[in-house]
Amino acid sequence: MHTINPQPTMFSSQDRILSALVHLTALSFGNLSFLPVILWSENRRHSATLRFQILQALGYQVLGYTLWAIGLLFLVLLSFLGLLTLSGLVPNLAQNESLSVAFSMFTVVLLLGAMGLFLLPPLLGVLLCGMGKDFRYPLLGNRLARALGYDPNAPQATLDAEFEERFVAAMGHFGVIFPLWGIFAPAWLWINHTSHSSWLKFQSAQTTLYQIVVNVMYFGLSFGALLAGVAVALLFTITSGVNEWSVVVGILFAAFLMSCSLLILPIFHILGQWAGLQILLGRDFKYPLLGHWLAKRTATGQSTDAG
Repeated sequence: MHTINPQPTMFSSQDRILSALVHLTALSFGNLSFLPVILWSENRRHSATLRFQILQALGYQVLGYTLWAIGLLFLVLLSFLGLLTLSGLVPNLAQNESLSVAFSMFTVVLLLGAMGLFLLPPLLGVLLCGMGKDFRYPLLGNRLARALGYDPNAPQATLDAEFEERFVAAMGHFGVIFPLWGIFAPAWLWINHTSHSSWLKFQSAQTTLYQIVVNVMYFGLSFGALLAGVAVALLFTITSGVNEWSVVVGILFAAFLMSCSLLILPIFHILGQWAGLQILLGRDFKYPLLGHWLAKRTATGQSTDAG
């Protein structure tokens, strides 16, 4: 097990402030997940207690958000199915104002409850870390502590530096779920720091390039769909004259193309999630074509080499 400069596990005043702040970034629903990565990168030689809290916050923002988003999608689908069932059981549901209001209120409460469920743990983390107490996220915290070999009660707690890098690299891959924002964390590890292992730099480099490709596809297809919709609307106007159907046809065509892109992009997201899972399981991963091309150019990325 590799370790980095063992330090006492008690919270210093700086540890309290930084730990509280890093948990606070989770309120962005993962869009600020690059901040824990920067803090971890800049504090690798500091206390294990601080690094553990940073890694926890990073994992919750990325993995926690992913699971939360899947759960929220499941709840929305259940609500939709419930509405369909209700419309079949209640004649003229659209004219039944009381039921419509009740269902709308139920949906709002459900969404607000889901948001509160996600935000409550990091707020608790802010409070407890600010008080200098050890904090663990449900499901994640204890598992991460065991994987890192972290014991807050030990006189000089240490962390497994190899797993630290593996965990951070995996979160970079999982971050593909965040359009645009997910690029910043691996890009920082790749470009702005020289103390990390060549393995982490390689994983960060291929993740950054992969997410750039995914984002270019996402925004490119979206913009292309809008342009195509405008072009179809103009063509319809030229051939059929100016009328309200020109706009309708253009919108429908753009919506169709955007729907097609939404069916394609999840494949790339799933590949990024698969990459993160492989890294967490202790395996090396290279993206098809991109990863192998990058490995040949850098001659790295074959094994973990925590520095």
